Amino acid sequence: MAREKKQRISTDAVPELRTNPFAALDLGPLRDAPSEPPPSQPAPRKETYERLLLRRSTAHRGGKTVLVLEGFSPAWNAAKLENLLRELKASLGCGGKIEDRTLELQGELADRLIPLLESRGFAIKRGW
Repeated sequence: MAREKKQRISTDAVPELRTNPFAALDLGPLRDAPSEPPPSQPAPRKETYERLLLRRSTAHRGGKTVLVLEGFSPAWNAAKLENLLRELKASLGCGGKIEDRTLELQGELADRLIPLLESRGFAIKRGW
């Protein structure tokens, strides 16, 4: 059995385009665009209460992950911390506790926790 010869397509010369697909576009205002962007108003800065450090910890917990929030100012008394912890636990559906002026939240929830805290005015610094 003889093998059939394949037809080869020449790649030496590139065929020219018959039509320009962009010829019908009207680029009038874009051609004369200024080199500098127009002045815009700066985005309003969101007031932040304070900057908190978010750490991930598994020490002495049997491999379970806990997120630790620390760096609260002295203005945050125990009642305010307890209210914040209660709101975070309800929003995230997890457990947690207060230990030595730090909040500990159970689980790997950093992706949901950070936007939640930023919407409340905190600046978050990841510690991992």
